[in-house]
Amino acid sequence: MRIFEFNTKVIDKIVDELQDAGNYIRIAIFQLHNQKVFSVLNDKLKEGVKVEIFTLPYDSINEDIQDEVTDLFKHLEENGAILYFCKWNVGDPERTTTAVGRWYSFHGKFIVTDKSAIALSANFTQDEELDALIIFKNETDKIEEYNTKFDELISLYIKEESGYNGTIRQKIIDTNLPDILSVFELPQTMGNSTHENHWIQHYPSSLCQEIVQIEERLYLTPFDCRGRNFIMNLIEKASKFVYLSTESFTDPDFSKFLVKMKLRGLDIRILTGATSMDFSDRIQKMFRELLASNIKIRTVEGDVHAKLIITDNHLAVTSLNLNKINLGFKKTNRYWRENTECISICTKSGIISRAKSQYINVFDSSIDIEKILARKLEDFVGNMFTSTFNLRSTGEVKALLAQLILRKEIEVKKFVLDIGKISAKLMDHFNRSTVDKSNLLLALVLYYLSERKHDFDQLNEKLSILDAEIDLNSLLVTLQLHNFIEKVDDFYKIKVEQLF
Repeated sequence: MRIFEFNTKVIDKIVDELQDAGNYIRIAIFQLHNQKVFSVLNDKLKEGVKVEIFTLPYDSINEDIQDEVTDLFKHLEENGAILYFCKWNVGDPERTTTAVGRWYSFHGKFIVTDKSAIALSANFTQDEELDALIIFKNETDKIEEYNTKFDELISLYIKEESGYNGTIRQKIIDTNLPDILSVFELPQTMGNSTHENHWIQHYPSSLCQEIVQIEERLYLTPFDCRGRNFIMNLIEKASKFVYLSTESFTDPDFSKFLVKMKLRGLDIRILTGATSMDFSDRIQKMFRELLASNIKIRTVEGDVHAKLIITDNHLAVTSLNLNKINLGFKKTNRYWRENTECISICTKSGIISRAKSQYINVFDSSIDIEKILARKLEDFVGNMFTSTFNLRSTGEVKALLAQLILRKEIEVKKFVLDIGKISAKLMDHFNRSTVDKSNLLLALVLYYLSERKHDFDQLNEKLSILDAEIDLNSLLVTLQLHNFIEKVDDFYKIKVEQLF
């Protein structure tokens, strides 16, 4: 039996599964703070159930709750729990504004008991967040698979080898790349020994599978697959829709990829957090470009934490945010940099249908990201009235004008994208790879005609803004010869079916 959940009560569902365990519980988790989870684990330990937890060291816990949570872990350990702390980190702290030095590189989340295998995007915190999970209940093969993955984590990062934690260091050395030991050098910005002998700048690319077949299984990135490549491949295989949920979305390259996928006619929707520290001018610009592509983006009043991808062919419950270090990226041709993440794939049509239904229910009741973007413009509006015209403005005025400004900004981006689409169609028709001035002018004529029919003078007036020497007659003849437009009485009309 398989159970999918996409709501704010995911942790309660996990607690139920933990209570059902009879022999063992194995948890691989980025953060564990939740008192309900600690309570049920202590109860199971008293019942004789073996409990193993793979997580991050205590200094990864937020300082305001660090002492409290540390005590909870130590009490759990006193009751017989086996704790594995992954000390390894990946990357360069100078390249991020997040708290590298406390967060470490393991960001995955999954659970396996003798009764079920659980893929989840949730951390066990006290916060009520929108999250996702899929439970494989009483599926022997899945339980065995998840146990194998848990053992792999222990082997990679914990079990001592040659005086170091885990086999990962030796695996890297065995690639025999030139100056390979330099990847273990502690960054200069790390002013203490917390991460000494536990830092990896990046992984040799040969250890990170670039192209893998998408199967119904649990993947550990970047070793089973590179997160970015895998997720892009997953989306490329969609034929109807792609529904995404992510806590934060900051990667511009992935955004450009989604715009390309939208050109194929996919229904693409994104549910994302709007309170991320990364919700900067750069991210707002990226969201405007997505909206201009008719990709729907929404958020919720509370916190979005779910990392979820639903297509007509696959369901992926994962720990990856759409960020550079989560998705991974090529540092050089020889090296790949990425956190250790989890991706669990389900291909059962019934579960995909259930996931789609739950997603749409949440999405339809959520907040359009345009409202959030408009709010960011309200200060600009107020300052404009004050500094330029020495006027005060009401909150209602700021809100209304901010909405209009945003709509105009999106319209401009949409215009640029539409010209690009038409130019691409023309280049494909003419079998060319370079857009020159005449091609651009042909595209502009088609764009104006796609809005409504025009006569010669109306088209000439619009194009003359660019260049008084434009030979409009020649442009129109070319488009007629290639059957892109037709003339009816004094008006030119586009043949939409011919172009698209």
